[in-house]
Amino acid sequence: MTPDLFTPDGHRDDAGRVTDGQVAKSVRHMLSEDRTRELLGIQVDSATEGRARARMRVRPDMVNGHAVVHGGLVFALADTTFACAVNSFGPPVVTASADIAFRRPGRLGDDLVAEAVTRSWQGRSVLCEVTVRRGDDVIAEFSGRGVRIVAADGKPSAGTDPVPGSLSGRAGHEEHRVRPTGADTDAVDGPAVPGHAPGL
Repeated sequence: MTPDLFTPDGHRDDAGRVTDGQVAKSVRHMLSEDRTRELLGIQVDSATEGRARARMRVRPDMVNGHAVVHGGLVFALADTTFACAVNSFGPPVVTASADIAFRRPGRLGDDLVAEAVTRSWQGRSVLCEVTVRRGDDVIAEFSGRGVRIVAADGKPSAGTDPVPGSLSGRAGHEEHRVRPTGADTDAVDGPAVPGHAPGL
């Protein structure tokens, strides 16, 4: 039986949970179509039950005129990790808004590791935090809000708000107190995406 990941107020209650080596089927499917992840060489280590970890090595074409990694690429790593965490439940989720605070510069050759944890889920709205590190140094802290896509016939609806007339992503007083249906987690041996080599 799957444990209840959220308390009655919609927040997580599983601090310290480890998900090494597991990537949910829903995330593997999402990543199989993600060409940006391939372009940036982002490798997903784990993504299940609302948590995810991914990594990216800073290449020469990723540094700016100040010899530090471009902030947009750090954001891309964090956002990718966010997407893996919130989509690990099964139903498709997209980023609605996000904030990032850059704490230290990343430099050429750095191995950046991002870790995401889903903090709360209410209605169609989900909150997730991501920390990007280089070893013990915190490079950036990212906080994102996602919304579950309204699906028709199993395909995401295009060009519509998740909740008509609202950007909040909430539907009345609906609240997730348990993991959304459709969640699946299978351990993955090797690359997160079958047939794709991990990023360099």
